[in-house]
Amino acid sequence: MAAGNSKVLIVGGGIGGLVTALALRLRGIDFLLLEQADAFRAVGAGIQLSPNATRVLRALGLGDALARVAVYPRGLDVRSWDSGEQLLWTPLGQQAEAHFGAPYYHIHRADLLDVLVAAVGNSLIRLRTPVRTFGQDSNAVTVTLADGEVITGDLLIGADGIHSTVRAQLFGSDQPRFSGSVAWRGLVSAERLAHLPLDRVTGAWWGPNRSMVHYFVSEGRTLNWIGISRSSGASRESWLAEGRVDEVMDEYRGWHPTIRAIIEATPRVLKQALYDREPLTAWTRGRVALLGDAAHAMMPFHAQGAAQSIEDAYILAACLDQQRSKPVAALERYVELRQPRAAWAQQFSRDAEELNHMADPVRVARRNARLRENQGTYPAGFPPGQERLYGYDGVNAVGAATR
Repeated sequence: MAAGNSKVLIVGGGIGGLVTALALRLRGIDFLLLEQADAFRAVGAGIQLSPNATRVLRALGLGDALARVAVYPRGLDVRSWDSGEQLLWTPLGQQAEAHFGAPYYHIHRADLLDVLVAAVGNSLIRLRTPVRTFGQDSNAVTVTLADGEVITGDLLIGADGIHSTVRAQLFGSDQPRFSGSVAWRGLVSAERLAHLPLDRVTGAWWGPNRSMVHYFVSEGRTLNWIGISRSSGASRESWLAEGRVDEVMDEYRGWHPTIRAIIEATPRVLKQALYDREPLTAWTRGRVALLGDAAHAMMPFHAQGAAQSIEDAYILAACLDQQRSKPVAALERYVELRQPRAAWAQQFSRDAEELNHMADPVRVARRNARLRENQGTYPAGFPPGQERLYGYDGVNAVGAATR
C-alpha cells in the first residue's frame, strides 16, 4: 500500500462508513465509498453523541459544524415511570465537557449525515451501488456490484450494518439475536409540547418491562423519543416500519402523564425489533475488515452504536496511516485495539436492559435505593460505567498503544 496512493473500498455509507472516509481523506489515503441507497435519508431520527464520539469528530475538524446543529443537554435525568420521581441525575453540558474534554450532544441523524457528507465530498461517494460479492488475493481486493461492474482496491472495509454482506461472505450468514424487545420511535415538534415541563436533558424513564428516552434535536425545534418494551414476538427490524400511536399508548398505559402526552402528540410512529449479535472472535481476514454494526451491533441502552463506529473509523485510519506498507498488519492492529473495547460496550449495553426494565417490586426498590445512596459518591458526578465509556481517547489510542 504505497503512501498516499492506496485505495480503500468502503462498503456502507452510514455514520461509520462516512467517518472512515473522512478520516482516510484527512490522512491522504485514497478511498471509494459504495452505498446501495440512492440518497442519504433521515432514518433513525435522533442520536446521542457522547464525549468519546465528539472527541473524534472534533479531531476530524467537525467541531464547529456540529455545534451549529446539535443540542447541548444539561444532564441525564432518570425518573420513575409512574410517579416521575428522580432516580438519578448525571451532569452533562459544561461539566461533562470540562471533565472529559469533549461535549455531549444530541443531534438528528440527518444533520449528522449532512455534516459528514459535506466534509467527505461527493466525488468519492457512489450511491446506488449495492455490493454482491468480493474476492481477494495477496495483492488486491475486487468487489463485484449487483450490475456486474468490478472495482479493484487495496483493502475492503465492511461498514454495511447488522445485515452486512461483507460479514456474511467472510464468516457465514449467522442470524442476529432478537433481544426480546421492540423500539418505538417518534419525532414531535417542540411547539406541540410547549405546555410540558421538558428541559434540555436526556430524559430517561424506567418502568416494568419498558423504558422511554427523550431529548431535543435540530437546535431544539424537535423532540426525539424512543420507547423500548419487551415483546413476546419479533417484528420488523427496519427503521422504516410503521407503528401506530394507539399501540404505543396501550404499551405505556398507566405511565406518567408527561410520557403519554409526548406519545399522543406524535404524528408518526416507527416500530423496530431490536437485534444485536454475539461478539465475533475475528473481524478481519486478509485484506478485508469489518467496522461498526457489521462487527459489533449492540443494544441502544447506552447510546453507543454510532459512538463505537466513530471510534472504529478513526482508529482504523490511524492504523493504516502508521503501517502504509503493511496493510494486512494494519487491519490486524485495528482489530487488536478495538475488539476488547467494543465487546465490553456490547455487554454493558445488554446489561442495562435488565437494570432499566426491572419489574419485581422488591428488586426495583433495592435498585432505586442503591441509586440514591450512590448519587453523591461518584467522582465529578459520573458513575464508573460513564467514566469508562466517555473517557476513552480514540484520538490517541493508536499512538499510546505503540509507544
